[in-house]
Amino acid sequence: MKEQVYEQMIIDGIQALPQDALAEIADFVYFIRQKIIHPQNFQNKIRDSLLTTELHSLSQSEETHLEQEFADYEKRYPYE
Repeated sequence: MKEQVYEQMIIDGIQALPQDALAEIADFVYFIRQKIIHPQNFQNKIRDSLLTTELHSLSQSEETHLEQEFADYEKRYPYE
């Protein structure tokens, strides 16, 4: 019964909203569906996004250090 109440609340709540608000709601619904239906993919996307943000914030010396640290990584640690 609660599910129907929530569905009706959502339907009532979105009526007469402008198109840009509806688009934002649709994005949020997609986001929630992905989080629930594909939790591992969702976690991977978050991790990748955080890693990308972190890498973009590195200084030039930190970036150079990482490049040196991982040089020949695949040769030193081959995937078996």
